[in-house]
Amino acid sequence: MAGFIEVRTTVEGHEKAAALAHEIMGADLATSIDIDEVPAPSSTAETSTWRLTLLIADAYAPALEALMRSSGHAGPVESRPVTHDIDSHPDWLPGHP
Repeated sequence: MAGFIEVRTTVEGHEKAAALAHEIMGADLATSIDIDEVPAPSSTAETSTWRLTLLIADAYAPALEALMRSSGHAGPVESRPVTHDIDSHPDWLPGHP
């Protein structure tokens, strides 16, 4: 089984966030993408900040990094391995035992 990574970044503006998510999904780099608006001190009433949370296979990390850099829209990127409990259920899976 492939290892997975949770990747988070922020993007200014909903159109840029949607465009980046579309590029990532179009390139088949993420298993899933969650997009939510987050409060940010630098945001104005005209521009909001959006957080993208992605689940990706380890093997796609270099390609995802390159795509995010080339888009120029992403802010700082945080990543961490998806951990498993003793029953091998991912920690992000709701309702796991």
